[in-house]
Amino acid sequence: MLILASLGSWLPFAIVTLFIIFFSITFTLRYQQRRHRDYLVTFVCSISLIIALLTASLLPTDVILVSFMKNPNGTFKEGTQNETTRDHIQRYVEIGYYVLYGLVLVMAFLVNPFLFFYYEEREEQEKISRRICAALKWTAGFLIFLIVLIILGIFVPQLATLPSDNSTSEWENIKYLINHFDSSRIEDSISFSIFTLSIIGFFLLTVYTGYGSIACPLFLIRGKRSAQLQHQTIQEQLADIQNQIKILRDRYPRRVKMPSRERHKLEELEQKEAVLSRNEESIKIVRRSLFFKCRFIYRPVQIILGVLLFLFALLIFISLLLSNINKCIHFVSIKHIFAQGNKTLPNPIDIIITWTGKFYPVSYIVLSLLLIYIIVTSLFGLQQLGIWYFWVRMYRFSRGRTKPQAILMLSSLMMFIVVAINAFVYLLIPQYSIYGDQYYASVVNNATVIVQPCTQYVTTDQCEMTVMGRIILRFFYKVWFFGAVYFFLSWLFLIVFLISCIMKIIRNRESNIQEYTVESFLEDDDDSETEPLIQ
Repeated sequence: MLILASLGSWLPFAIVTLFIIFFSITFTLRYQQRRHRDYLVTFVCSISLIIALLTASLLPTDVILVSFMKNPNGTFKEGTQNETTRDHIQRYVEIGYYVLYGLVLVMAFLVNPFLFFYYEEREEQEKISRRICAALKWTAGFLIFLIVLIILGIFVPQLATLPSDNSTSEWENIKYLINHFDSSRIEDSISFSIFTLSIIGFFLLTVYTGYGSIACPLFLIRGKRSAQLQHQTIQEQLADIQNQIKILRDRYPRRVKMPSRERHKLEELEQKEAVLSRNEESIKIVRRSLFFKCRFIYRPVQIILGVLLFLFALLIFISLLLSNINKCIHFVSIKHIFAQGNKTLPNPIDIIITWTGKFYPVSYIVLSLLLIYIIVTSLFGLQQLGIWYFWVRMYRFSRGRTKPQAILMLSSLMMFIVVAINAFVYLLIPQYSIYGDQYYASVVNNATVIVQPCTQYVTTDQCEMTVMGRIILRFFYKVWFFGAVYFFLSWLFLIVFLISCIMKIIRNRESNIQEYTVESFLEDDDDSETEPLIQ
């Protein structure tokens, strides 16, 4: 029975792993430049995405394993009644987390920065040896930062002390969860480094996922602008520009010298003409494509999918909002606000996923879909917004046109975001992410046995916590500042969600092409592709 339960938990993970490998390689090849494709960049970016996505995909397996340990009547199943056996099962999951976290640190602080700066130096046409030396010099800074994090992780978590006021029942419940688990300094060091990295990822998640989680469904519902009307508008603008160019040239025949002011104006008009001509070429290709001609077939499906995703996005928003309000209502201390679960207010997603736990593998599928939705909408947000340094756009992501530096930056940002997803999921569904659909049996005064679900407010040894629950609660107890930052960033996520929803509704619909401006046209001119930029 124990072998079957373990197989039922790890077999879906193996299937998901194959899908992750296929998705990571396909995504990298699809977005990387076609004409100047570098297979080393393809390999490194694919590995980065695979490691990051595997880290997130361990959570459903972690939850299913602890759920399989118990019967619906609250008793442990045969083979898991021994605590040593249960710890042995979870030990493999814990090793998996720490190995993947260690690989994330290596890729994020060493491999990806080295390749990024290596390709940055390429623009100077230097020798390979000099480019390698320059890249190593910049990467050394990341290595020093990583070493500092590791050293701090050894000592900082050991400085944690119990608060002076232990009188509240809420604190007693939280303390029960924490004191149950101990950790080595190596685990603390890895956790400190990873959660420092994940604070960056959580901030990125609030921006890109907060925008993408609502922008993606609204994009599917609203669709794109009419290609025919868009083509007519471009033609009208092009005709107007060409007419201005003709008038200016007729005013100054070949033998008449054109003033510098008029010559500058002519150059600007010619640049606008080139941009509009390229946009017109792109919209013509869109209108001739088979996909566009089949729009009456796929458009209804697109709208239905958009409505479903919109409802799912609202469910995420409402669940996170209620979870945060619940923490504020039952506030104990800012040091432990992250560890507080749902006590009064209902959490729709938590209730739904916990209920589906009765029907394996429905709960695994639902939780996996939640993670997939967060990851896909994060990619959508990254693609739509790009990477900015204050008000300057550093990189934009386009299919078949993304430069090596940009695709490396994209994979690094996705690693940061995915590392933060586990903490975000805990904030979203605190009960299920820690206990799954476990129940425990309690005896009341009249010797009646009552079966109740395991929650964070139950002090009993009959509930087995997930490995991720142990890591998160144990670390955020020891270094409470991280938990407080996560809590406040979760409010920022809700604000970004609302603002993005309003902006997406009032703005015009998306273009059928990624329209060039004069600036982007000149920027892309040195490294242009033969194909137009299609949205």
